[in-house]
Parts: sequence; structure tokens; C-alpha cells
Amino acid sequence: MIKLAIFDMDGTVFENYLDWKNIKKNLGLDNKNILKEIYHNNRIDYQRLHILEQYEKENTLKTKPIAGIKSFLDFLRSISVTLALTTNNNRENTRYLLYKFQLDFDTVITREMKLWKPDPDAFLYLMDTHNCQAHETISIGDSHYDIEASKNAEIANIFIKNSNSLKIDDQNNVVYFNDYFELKRIIQSKIFQ
Repeated sequence: MIKLAIFDMDGTVFENYLDWKNIKKNLGLDNKNILKEIYHNNRIDYQRLHILEQYEKENTLKTKPIAGIKSFLDFLRSISVTLALTTNNNRENTRYLLYKFQLDFDTVITREMKLWKPDPDAFLYLMDTHNCQAHETISIGDSHYDIEASKNAEIANIFIKNSNSLKIDDQNNVVYFNDYFELKRIIQSKIFQ
């Protein structure tokens, strides 16, 4: 029985136009975790943070919800699933998008909480907050960070949106889907077998 669905935001709920390879290059962080470098040892690198926020703001202003997400969220609510959103994006952009497109989640975690993927902390926090076990939780994302964080939280049902940038190299406990209409069918088959 699924009790909790944890969603990523950029690329999962909303379209994503961020070129992370280019952003990392411009930040001088080619092979490093952006947020861990910007918030290194509780000292904020405001110059890099400002550059990152500019990229994110541009993406926020031109993005829109991924086709089918609203009806998929409604479907999950209709079967009493709690909806959570965890994103490495900031609170301002997240609130703006959720308000603009009238999407509602029971709990929203943004980067200000410092529960950043690929660490599992946000997932563990959400399961604890909503009194759910890993086997009662599903994770829905679009990146390796989502897979890694989900697996580290021992979530077995991981659903990843197919993309050209994601290499499908680890299919253990990971189900790839093309759109939310397909994912609804997959979830229904798991629940109503």
C-alpha cells in the first residue's frame, strides 16, 4: 500500500531548462556538488549563490508543469496518498511555481532546510513526518540524485522520468516512465493487482 509519494521538482513536476554542465562550469565546480560547495562549512559563497539563483530564476520564469502532472496528483490524492515535494531549488522559486500553477503538496522541502539530494535526509525526514515506512513510499524524480537519495533511504519503488540526459545504467528497483499517463497505469497495476 502506498501512503507517501515524494516528488522532485525541476524536471519532474515542472519542465527543466537548466544546463547543469554549463552552470557547473560557470561556477568553477565541474565535478562537485553545487550546494555543498556554496554552503561549505556553514559559510555561504554568495557570489556563486547569486549566479546559481540567476540561472534558476530564468528557468522559473519560463517553465510550466509537465503534461499530466495535475491529473496524476489528483489521482494519488483520490487513493489517499500524501504528496511531498523535495527540491534543491530555493523557497522563492518553489512557492512562485506552486502558486502560479495551483499545485498543492502536503509538505514542501526546499534547499534552505539543507536536506539536499543525493543525501537521503529529505526522504527520511518526510517518511518520519508522515509516519510512513520505506515500503509504503514511492519516489518520483528525473535524475541520478533522485535515484541515489531514494536508494539511500531504502525506498524500493523509484520512478524516474525518461530524459535524454539520464543514462539508464541502474534499473534495480527503478522504473522509468515517459509521461504521467503511463506512470498512472504503472501505479494502478502495482496497487490493484
